[in-house]
Amino acid sequence: MAATEDSPEVRLVTHCRRCHGWLVSAASVAEGIGPTCAVRERAEQRAAARAELTLFDIAA
Repeated sequence: MAATEDSPEVRLVTHCRRCHGWLVSAASVAEGIGPTCAVRERAEQRAAARAELTLFDIAA
């Protein structure tokens, strides 16, 4: 009978949706993006939201 330590480990891995690097962390695999790319993506989204014009900007 084989010991449980001898059995291979199966891990789900995927590619990051932003940089296409390998994701091995369970949380990153679930989100589909790595932690570094997630920080950069959030920063870009905040910058884009600030760059949007408002009615006050158009009227001025």
